[in-house]
Amino acid sequence: MELTVNGKKLEVTDSATIIALLDKLEINPLRVAVQLNQSIIKRELYERTTLKAGDTLEIITFMAGGSS
Repeated sequence: MELTVNGKKLEVTDSATIIALLDKLEINPLRVAVQLNQSIIKRELYERTTLKAGDTLEIITFMAGGSS
């Protein structure tokens, strides 16, 4: 099925979960926030949240840093 992830089309297996998508993209789930169809999904729900064809996700990576 086709999803839109950070503005790009991506094919994933049917009934994929958020955690499966992050694994496919080699993204550590502890270092990102996931927005699914304009709603932030709690990290503890990543394994139980099944994706559907046409879903839109934004994966936001946390960056460390500061001013000098």
